[in-house]
Amino acid sequence: MKIWWLLPQYLLAGAGDVFTIVGIQEFFYDQIPSDLKSIGLALYLSVLGIGSFLSGFIIWIVEKATGGNGQVGWISDNLNHGHINYLYYLLDAISAVAFVMFVYSAKSYVYNGERGM
Repeated sequence: MKIWWLLPQYLLAGAGDVFTIVGIQEFFYDQIPSDLKSIGLALYLSVLGIGSFLSGFIIWIVEKATGGNGQVGWISDNLNHGHINYLYYLLDAISAVAFVMFVYSAKSYVYNGERGM
């Protein structure tokens, strides 16, 4: 398997990170009251840290849940024996639930119309 097979996935993930980071930063700078602007950067960076922690936690849970009793789990050292596609189905389901939660919270959010500089 060549490394070039991963290029489209990395480009898509990189573009998603760029748009997400810029959007989160603009949201915190625009919607947080002026007295709490210094906390906005901390919240912005903590969201990224919590996301990284949760991704590692999901991998750990999947390894523990599927790889017991001498069986090959979803994530294996040998790609021919593992079922990484099941992991991606799980991540798709988690993303779908997160998208529904995002749509609900976006529809119920009340925009702060003041733009303070």
